[in-house]
Amino acid sequence: MDSETVKSYFQNPRVVADYARAAEDVGLWESERILIEKYISKDARVLELGCGAGRVANAMAGMGYGGVVATDFSPEMVEAAEKIALSRGLSLEFKVCDATRICFESSAFEAVVFAFNGLMQIPRRARRLKALREIYRVLKPGGVFIFTTHERDVPEHAQYWQAEQKQWASGSQNPLLDEYGDIFYAGDHGNIFIHSPSDAEVSAALEKVGFSEQFKAGRSQIARESSKVLEFSDNCIFRVVKKF
Repeated sequence: MDSETVKSYFQNPRVVADYARAAEDVGLWESERILIEKYISKDARVLELGCGAGRVANAMAGMGYGGVVATDFSPEMVEAAEKIALSRGLSLEFKVCDATRICFESSAFEAVVFAFNGLMQIPRRARRLKALREIYRVLKPGGVFIFTTHERDVPEHAQYWQAEQKQWASGSQNPLLDEYGDIFYAGDHGNIFIHSPSDAEVSAALEKVGFSEQFKAGRSQIARESSKVLEFSDNCIFRVVKKF
């Protein structure tokens, strides 16, 4: 999967408008709020990657987090996020930035957030690993990284992945995909890429970079979400990891 194909989806004006509506109408998930407040202090300098239209970053600023820097590789998303912040009178920094080439100095942040499975929307395992190394680099020692993934080794998805496994074994998989676990599906405004990893895959990547896992749980185990959140997104796995 070409990274520019993924990027073009998030530059689509209709997609940007959908993300802006989510920032206004859905807001911060209860599970996100719980983990952010538990693991990130209000005086921390926080980097959000893949901020979209600012659903998380603007909510954090509204909660009293004064050092939030919101970034996305889509200039259109960053512009939308900044407009919403201005309309709310919020003070935070916005910047166009690719997670595989983070445009900040080493040890610059106490926390990094990559919400709504953003890490897994980076195509190719080597590029996701590169992003993890960059996140590790910009975190201070003791800093935390909060992110989510889908995971394919859960019973409710077994039938789908069994069929996919047969396709990969026979060489009849979608030729646009790079590895087993990749998905390229039709959304309302175009095709969406995401990688659905196994638990072992995520753990191995984190260990390779040097992160220590502090917390892992499904969203439904953390909090009961509103109907708006449930309509906006499905269940996922939250991880909190630390740089020592």
